[in-house]
This record gives sequence, C-alpha cells and structure tokens, in this order.
Amino acid sequence: MNSSECNCKARSDTAICPTCDAAAPPASQQPSDAVYAAPVSQSPPTARNRAIYILLALFLGIFGVHNFYAGYHGRAVCQLLITLLLGWLLIGVLFTGLWALVEMITVETDASGVQMV
Repeated sequence: MNSSECNCKARSDTAICPTCDAAAPPASQQPSDAVYAAPVSQSPPTARNRAIYILLALFLGIFGVHNFYAGYHGRAVCQLLITLLLGWLLIGVLFTGLWALVEMITVETDASGVQMV
C-alpha cells in the first residue's frame, strides 16, 4: 500500500498508514509494481535440420559452428576458444573434434528444446 498523504510504503494488509494515519486508497487506485509491456506475438520456434547439424559438426565441428546453428552459443564459443587457443598444440583440435563427434551422435534437440527434423 502507498499512502496518499506521505507516499510511504506500508504493509499491504494494513488499512491505515502507520506514519501519517492516512487511509489506504482503494485497490483500484493503488499503483502496481509490475511493468506492463505490449503483448508480443511469438511464432512457434522453427525446427532445425538435423542433417545440416551433422554436416556442420563433421566438417566444422572443431570451431563449434554446429552449436551456433543449434543455438547453443555457450558451447560454441567454448569450442571455438579451445580450438583457437590450443589448436596449435593439436590437443585442442583433438579435444574439440572428439567433443563435436559425440555431440553429432547424441544431440537431437536445439537450444530451445525443439526436436531437430
């Protein structure tokens, strides 16, 4: 409740402000703390193509391109950084290549949870 006299915040279950003894405004006049936004019409998420995901993982998997395609941006950036920072040692390329191979076989949904077709 916000008092109409002193604009202090009192508990919502009290009818009188403890500071200024003013009566609480009716419920329809009390401001809401919620932020109202215009409703956004969202189209259903489109399914990603699993064949494209597999091809990207097979040929560009060490750079995380397949994860960028599927919406897993955190994984993709991690794979890209490992390859760029440790790739010259070959350990980075081996690690991210194995990681991409495992994802190519096991991942069946994109980041929004939609089954790839």
